[in-house]
Amino acid sequence: MSNMSYPSKEETKFMNVQGGEKKVMKKILSVALSTAMAFSMFASVAFGETATTPQAKFDALAAKGVLNGYPDGQAHLEKDLTRAEFAKIVTKLFNLTEVTNKLSYKDKGYTASNWAVPYIEAVTAANLMQGKDTVKGIFDYNGKVTVEEVAAVLFRALKLETPTTTDNTASAWAKGYAQAVINKGLVAQSTNFKGNATRSLVVETAYAVSQLSAFPAIASAEALSPTSVVVTFSDKTTTTVTLTTALVEGVATPVTFTNNGHSYTTTVTLTAPKVVSVTVPNAKQLVVTFNRAIDDSTLASSGKLKAGVIKVIPLGNQAAVTTDGAEVSLNAAGTEATITLPNLEFLKGQYTVVVSDSLKTTAGTAFTAYSALVTVADTVAPTVVTVNSAAKATTNKVYVKFSEPVKPAGIIASVNGVSATVTRETYDTFSLTAGTLNAGTTYDVSLLNVTDFAGNLANPNPIKTSVTVTSDTAAPAITSVTPVGDTAITVKFSKKVSYESLIGNVRLLSAYGDAQGTMVVDADADSDTIKFKVPAGFKLPDSGTFNGSLVFGATVRDTLGNTLGTPVTQSITFVKDATAPTVASAVFSSDKGLVVTFSEAVAWVGGTPTLIKDSTGKVLDTANYSGQTVDGAKLTFPNVKGLDGSYTLRLPAGLVTDLALAKNKVAATTVTVTAAATTTTDSERPVVTSITYLEPTGDAPEIIFTITATDNVGLSVASLRDVNSYTLGSRALPSGSYTQVISSIGTETSPTKAVVEVRVPKTAISKTEVVEFIAFGVTDTAGSASIANSIKPELKDRVKPTLDSAAVSTGDSSLLQLTFSEAIEFGTLNASDFTIIVNNSTTAATISGGFIAGVGNDAGKFYVRLAGYPDLNANNVNSISVKVNADATIQDKAGNSVVGDKTVYAK
Repeated sequence: MSNMSYPSKEETKFMNVQGGEKKVMKKILSVALSTAMAFSMFASVAFGETATTPQAKFDALAAKGVLNGYPDGQAHLEKDLTRAEFAKIVTKLFNLTEVTNKLSYKDKGYTASNWAVPYIEAVTAANLMQGKDTVKGIFDYNGKVTVEEVAAVLFRALKLETPTTTDNTASAWAKGYAQAVINKGLVAQSTNFKGNATRSLVVETAYAVSQLSAFPAIASAEALSPTSVVVTFSDKTTTTVTLTTALVEGVATPVTFTNNGHSYTTTVTLTAPKVVSVTVPNAKQLVVTFNRAIDDSTLASSGKLKAGVIKVIPLGNQAAVTTDGAEVSLNAAGTEATITLPNLEFLKGQYTVVVSDSLKTTAGTAFTAYSALVTVADTVAPTVVTVNSAAKATTNKVYVKFSEPVKPAGIIASVNGVSATVTRETYDTFSLTAGTLNAGTTYDVSLLNVTDFAGNLANPNPIKTSVTVTSDTAAPAITSVTPVGDTAITVKFSKKVSYESLIGNVRLLSAYGDAQGTMVVDADADSDTIKFKVPAGFKLPDSGTFNGSLVFGATVRDTLGNTLGTPVTQSITFVKDATAPTVASAVFSSDKGLVVTFSEAVAWVGGTPTLIKDSTGKVLDTANYSGQTVDGAKLTFPNVKGLDGSYTLRLPAGLVTDLALAKNKVAATTVTVTAAATTTTDSERPVVTSITYLEPTGDAPEIIFTITATDNVGLSVASLRDVNSYTLGSRALPSGSYTQVISSIGTETSPTKAVVEVRVPKTAISKTEVVEFIAFGVTDTAGSASIANSIKPELKDRVKPTLDSAAVSTGDSSLLQLTFSEAIEFGTLNASDFTIIVNNSTTAATISGGFIAGVGNDAGKFYVRLAGYPDLNANNVNSISVKVNADATIQDKAGNSVVGDKTVYAK
C-alpha cells in the first residue's frame, strides 16, 4: 500500500475520504502524479557529458536552472536543504508549471512576493508535496527537508514500484519509498534517511534522476511464454527477456533485467494461453505468435497445416488463398508458427485471419479463438541472406538462402561465370549445381531475375556475391533418438546424412544384447532427420516396455562422404501404445472426394461409412466408398462425388487401426461434413446488405447483431451460422456467442435472402467503447465470399463488478483493504452493503469513519476501519470474513450493480 504523506502529521495515508471527522480529512495528502508529468521530466533536463563530482553535477543542474548558488556565488553543498529550495528543484527537475496568483498556505511571510511561492504552489498542485501541518495550513517553507521525504517525492514522481523487501534506515512509513530509490540507484543504501537532506545529497540525487532521461521508461511488458517476456519501451523499442525461472499463470511476478546498460524492474502476469499477434513479414508468409508453446500435433501434420485451424479470408476483390495443407514450421520454443502459402499463391490487400480454439498448448490447455485484420502491401525486394558450400574435397553444390520466399521460375545463376542449374530446396533456399568446386577455394556467384511472390525484383539485378567452399571432414553425429509410438523412431543428426547409407545399417538389440533385427529406413531423401520403423516381427514384452539399443554401422555417412568411422550405440525405449486413433476432421472437395483425417497415421481395415444429408435426414445410398486410399493420417474416398450442403458422416468401429503393435481400432464415430456444390455457373458474389445492432433490455442476456444477406443463386447457411464469419473489435466473437437464422427467402438450405442474428453474451462486454463488428465470411453455395460489411456501435459495459479480495493493509494494520474486479463508483459504497465478521462472531463488526479510496498504486482499492479493532494483525484477531450483501447498492462506473451474496476472507 502506498504511503501518501509525511510522518509529522500522519493520521492516514489515503485521500478521498467519505464519512469520518473533518479533522482527519484535512490531514489527507494527495500525491497522485499525472502520467504526463511523470514523462515530461525527460524533456526538461539532459546533459551531454557525464559529470563525476558533486560540484560538476551542481554546475550542470544550475546551467539548466534547476539549482541556484548562494549570493556569495558558492554552491554551499554542505548546507541542509530547505523545503522551499526542494520545491524549486522538484518543479524544475520535473518540468512542472509554476503557479502564480494563488496562496494555499498561511505561513508567516507566505505572500505573492515570496520567491518560493510559485514553486511551492506547483508541487502542491502536482500533489508531490503538501504542508507539514495541513490542519493549520502551514507549509514550513524554511524548515528542513529529510532524506526520506525526498525519497517519497521521487517515488511518486517517477512512479516507482514498491519493493517486496526493504533494508534501510528510514522510518516505517517511508521504508518502501527509500528502498525503491535505493534500488533505482538514486540514493545510497547507507544514507541516514531520517536525517536532513544536504544540498550535496540532493544534487547527487537530482543529477541521477536527470540521467534517467538517457533510458526510455517501460511502456508495457507481456509474457510470450512462461520463460519469455517482451518489453516495450516509451520510445517504441522492444526487447525480449528470457527467464531462468518459469512464470506461473495468473501470478504477478517481478522481473528484473538490463537493457542497453540500464537496469529495469517490472511486474508481469502470465495470462491464459492466447495468440499474441499475427504478422505478415512478406506476401508469401504469415507468422502467428503464441504466449505458450503449442502442441504441434494440433497445428500441423507432417509439416502441413491442419484443415480449419487457421483461416485467411480476403476482405476485398482479391483471390482467396489456401491455408489448409500449407507448409508450417515452428520456432525452437514452439511459440511462433510460420505459415507459407502453397504454389504461387500470395497475399495482397486486406484479410481477416482467424485462429480457431482447437489449438492446444503442450500441456493440453486450449488457446482462445483469435482473429485479426491484416493489410498486406509487400514492397520490399528479396535479398541474399547466406551463400554457402561445403565439401570433403570437392563438390558441385552451392546453397543460397534468401530473406523471403522467391519465385522458382526465371532465376538465372552462374558460378565463376559458368551457368548453374537452379533447384528449389525450400521456398527461400535454392541449390546451384555447377562444375567441380574445390574445398578452400572462393568462387563468384551471380543471380539474375530474383523476384519475390509480390513481384518485387531484387536490386541490384543481377545480385553479385561470392562463396568460399569450406572443408568439412567431420563425421556426422547423432543428436537425438525419439520413439514414435511403439513402432518407429526419428533420429536427428548434426548434418544431412545419406539415407541410402542407413539401409540395412541400423540394428536393434535388446538390453541383453540379443539381436531384434534391422531397422527399416522410412525415407527417400537425404536429410538431417530420418524416420525408421521397427524390424518385422518385433514384439513388446508382456510388461509393455522394451529397453534396448540401436547400433549404427561405421559406414553411415553424411552427404559429403564423411562416415561415422566406428559403430555408434544409442539407447532406446519403446512403450506400448494403447491409445486408439480418433477422427480430427472430415471434408469434401470435388477434386479429392471425401477426406477423413485422424489424430495419427492409420491403416485401412474395412467397413462401410454412412452419409446422411442433414436437410432431409435421408441416407445417401448412392455414395461410392470404393477405391479408398490411406496416406498417413488421411483416409480418402475418391469416388464419393456430388455432395452439396451439410451431411452427417457415420464411421463404423474398426474401420481403421493405428500403426501401433496392438493395432488399436478406431471407435464408432459421427462427424459433420460440409460440402459446396461440385459445379456451378454462379459468378456473382453474395452481398451483406445491412447490419443492425440491438442493445439488451431488462434481463435479456445478449446483445444482438442482425445481418441481412442476399445472393442471386443461394447463400451458404453454414457460413451464415459460423461464428468465425464475424469479428468484434478485430477479434473472434467472445465465448458463448451463437447465431440463428430468423427468416429466409428461397429454399431453407440455400436461401437467396436470409436474416441472421448473431448473439453475443452481454457479460462479455467489460467496458464502454465504440467497437467495429464485421461480417466478412458469408459465402454463397458456390463458395464465393461476400465483400465485408461492418457497423460501429457503442457497446456498453455489461459486466457486474465483484468483490475479489479483502486483506489487512500492509502499510497500516488498522485498515482493511477491499479490492473489486473493476473500478467502483465511490459514492455508491455504503456500510450497510457489507457484513464483516471477526473471529466467527455472531455479531457483525461496525465500519468506523466511512470508506477511504486509495490513489496512485492503490487506485481502485478501498479501505475501512473496524470499530474496536485498532490492529487487525493483533494476536486476538484470527479470522476476518467480508460479505457483500444480496441487496448491496454498489455500482461500477457504467452503473452495473455488484454481484451480491459473495463472501471473501481476509485472514
